[in-house]
Amino acid sequence: MSNVKEILERASLDSMIACLLDEPEPVKGEIEISDNAIEESYTEFILKLVQLYPGINKDDDELIDAIVRMAAIQEEIYFKAGLIVGSRIAHEIKEGEETLKL
Repeated sequence: MSNVKEILERASLDSMIACLLDEPEPVKGEIEISDNAIEESYTEFILKLVQLYPGINKDDDELIDAIVRMAAIQEEIYFKAGLIVGSRIAHEIKEGEETLKL
């Protein structure tokens, strides 16, 4: 279920460049797209939960708190993974600059 390890293993300047080359135009409205995706995923999750467990109360504060806690933990882990990936890429760029200066 977790792909953090895979993300960290693939973190490199080469993979970032490949990703950027796959998207020739800058992505417009990325923040809005991400916000909408988060909201939609939450709604889909609750709807699926109600479908699977018809007796569940989707307005239950304890249920919402549990979902938010789970999401917060995952968000923190992926944020840390992003920092690690960014640090590795920055290091590779710096090494590349040093190589070019030689």
